[in-house]
Amino acid sequence: MKALLKLLFVDSLVNILGDLFEQPLIMWAFIGWGWLSILVMVTSIYQTMGQL
Repeated sequence: MKALLKLLFVDSLVNILGDLFEQPLIMWAFIGWGWLSILVMVTSIYQTMGQL
């Protein structure tokens, strides 16, 4: 189980960050826009649940 968690979280995180630093600047902009969109959606869901 510990090996599986290491594979999923540590190894994949290192690979993702390594690939991210090789991307051109325009891709950084799209990735940032995507994370911003996710943050807005999560905040919206949280506020909607609070009103129910």
